[in-house]
Amino acid sequence: MTVAILAVLLGMRLASAKVEQANNETKNHARELKVLRHENKVLSSQVRHLKETSKTLDQIKKKVYQINKRRSSLVKWAALPDRGGDWINRIDRYLASSPLAGQGRTFYLAAVDAGIEPRLSPAIAMIESGAGRANANTNNFFGRKRTASTWMAWSTKEDAINNQAQYISRMWGKASNPYQMRGYATSPVWKGKVASEMARI
Repeated sequence: MTVAILAVLLGMRLASAKVEQANNETKNHARELKVLRHENKVLSSQVRHLKETSKTLDQIKKKVYQINKRRSSLVKWAALPDRGGDWINRIDRYLASSPLAGQGRTFYLAAVDAGIEPRLSPAIAMIESGAGRANANTNNFFGRKRTASTWMAWSTKEDAINNQAQYISRMWGKASNPYQMRGYATSPVWKGKVASEMARI
């Protein structure tokens, strides 16, 4: 009888141990499932981000292609004197004896991208610095200030020219003459001087 009781008790303990083990395994599985769900949520978010990034990159590529195509067609147009073009050559001739010689293409394409008159920036450069002969700061051909007492500076001529065109567009829109640029300079005769230089190009 004693042996039978011991066998029953032993069986109960083994069953209890198995139940506890099963409960622990269930809890572990639940924790693992929770972790897997979290990781799946993170991965899903990353997949969405990658899809959005891919879409954005495609849009950027498309935009760059459109800009380059537009630039190419406008450069070809600019080379046709009978259509009022030839801006690159005209700007180059205007700047020929200055430190900005050879920058006609840069000035023209910067103006195209910004939507401003191609002669505007070269004329301002001539008035403000003698087209690079007396700059306010490094490559600052345009007399642009950073603060009331400091001057803008650029690492290259090209950076300065492109920034100037974008600055004019941002401040005064698709400007075609200096009379639209209220506040650029304090001199009352500045606009007339710039307009006179534009007429030389």
